[in-house]
Amino acid sequence: MDDQTSWKGHGFTLLVFTGIVVLCSIFFILGMLVGRAQSQKIAFAASAGSRAEPKAPPKENSTPELTFYDSVKRPELPTLEPPPRPEIKPVIPDPPKGSANPAAKVFNYQIAAYKRSADAEKLLNQMKKKGFRAFILAPGPDDAKAFFRLLVGPFADVIEAEQAKKELETAGYQPILKK
Repeated sequence: MDDQTSWKGHGFTLLVFTGIVVLCSIFFILGMLVGRAQSQKIAFAASAGSRAEPKAPPKENSTPELTFYDSVKRPELPTLEPPPRPEIKPVIPDPPKGSANPAAKVFNYQIAAYKRSADAEKLLNQMKKKGFRAFILAPGPDDAKAFFRLLVGPFADVIEAEQAKKELETAGYQPILKK
């Protein structure tokens, strides 16, 4: 007998639930009645409209309603003619008379070498914020020493490279010259 559930404490909850169900049912029935009446009115209006004789279309006015833009005088704009194109002569630069290997004149300074690319990217962003022209030289796919090298440059002449070396040293780096 102890296993039976008692409804003594749940009487109010049961009453509220029953009230909500009754209220929802009333609104549902009222909605159905109003909707049925609306559909009957629409059906009656449609059948009455189809029985009536169609009205003749109204006569068109001799002037259109919006004539303002047509009546405003439009100034004639002068036509622009493109200027004649000058003849372009191709300029062939003379080959440089310097050394045979122009790549030998490029100087870079190595600032750091990292195993992880994330560390190199972090330092690269710091260098760019300081105003240095820096880039990362990634290792080759079969490189035994896989280091991401952070380089500053390129510099075309020795004077510019020396000036950059001084700036790097004052910033706290130990630059290594790479040709």
